[in-house]
Amino acid sequence: MYAGHFAAALALKARQPRAPTWALLVGVALLDLLFGLFVPLGIERVTPTPGVSPGFRLDFIDWSHSLAAALFWSLLYALCFARRGWAVAYILGVSVFSHFLLDWPMHPGDLALWPGSAAHVGLGLWRLLPTGWWFVELAFIVACCAYYAVGARRDGSFGGRWPWACAVVLLLRVFNAPWFSR
Repeated sequence: MYAGHFAAALALKARQPRAPTWALLVGVALLDLLFGLFVPLGIERVTPTPGVSPGFRLDFIDWSHSLAAALFWSLLYALCFARRGWAVAYILGVSVFSHFLLDWPMHPGDLALWPGSAAHVGLGLWRLLPTGWWFVELAFIVACCAYYAVGARRDGSFGGRWPWACAVVLLLRVFNAPWFSR
């Protein structure tokens, strides 16, 4: 879902042009950045699953990807940008929380409601649609890029490079195709 997260950042940029693009990109990736830090530290756990999408089983990701953790990290991230005004801080908090919302349809029931919770959510499109998930994400990416392009052209303050930004996100999507990872 990496390209989908970045596409969401572009759409959020169109919604709030004053938000720094770099901060939106970091925001949508923050939960995965924390996950990448927490796994080697032993705070979270994964098990490799070669040949089974997404390539690993997420055994315990509650401190980075649970609903409560996502809300906490969202609030903390928004507070880091409070000096830029409420609208910018809010959209940056939304960028972090969008990660949880976008993971929910893809993850196979491994997103806890809070750290240590027995209750987990996730629709599991990765498993239900072994290659179809890729097209679901692609549709989302195209919609976000279209929204970004319209916003960029309308606003003009960030719009000069919108075709390149959309092309990079679409290329990330192509390179994450299931037929390339076999």
